Amino acid sequence: MVQAGRSIPVLYRLLLRGQLTKGRLFALGGLAAIVLLTAALSRQATGSDGPESAALFALGEYGIAAFVPLAALLLASPMLGNLVEDRLLVYLWLKPVARWHLAIAAFAAVVTVLVVVTVPPLVIGSLLAGQPDLAWPLALAAMLGSVAYGGAFLFVGVRFSFGLWLGLAYLALWENVIARLGDGPARLSIRSYLMTNVQRGTRIEVLLADRSTWASIVIPLVIAVVFVALTARTLASNDVD
Repeated sequence: MVQAGRSIPVLYRLLLRGQLTKGRLFALGGLAAIVLLTAALSRQATGSDGPESAALFALGEYGIAAFVPLAALLLASPMLGNLVEDRLLVYLWLKPVARWHLAIAAFAAVVTVLVVVTVPPLVIGSLLAGQPDLAWPLALAAMLGSVAYGGAFLFVGVRFSFGLWLGLAYLALWENVIARLGDGPARLSIRSYLMTNVQRGTRIEVLLADRSTWASIVIPLVIAVVFVALTARTLASNDVD
């Protein structure tokens, strides 16, 4: 059996190259451009809290609550799911590699691209919006979101052939509708933990930012660990044609 220190870096480089397709980069670039544009336009909002509220909408409601999870879904759900559907995963088993190595390498590749794609536009957007105090909270929320959503959607893509649609349903229905109905559903929303971090950069109340400080950091990390473990278990228990 090939040791993790040798196999994971090789698998990571292989999967990372597979992420950087022109179509995905174009889609992610378009989503990032919307962040920058809306952030710049938020400075034109009127009223005492107008610019700050507009910036929170652009960078929080869109940037953290939409841009980050959509980017994660586009990158993570097809990462291993496409290999299974196209029956290409079998070629990775030609060498004696533990399947949890592949789960960790895939997760690392997803998070690497997500952090590079999401954090800079949000930080730059906070400066364009004239809200520099939001820069670090947004960066932290984006990194934690990349980890949590990346792990969750990686598992969904491997476990379900309709993983992309399942991820979209979770984002549209649970995070944007059901999570607003009460504290119980909100605790099962990744968004609430991320928005709690955003709250630290503003005096304006942020929707769903109701988690404790420790939970807003620890829970996204726990979510990632759990879903990467589930991904490894799924790969180990399923036969690949």
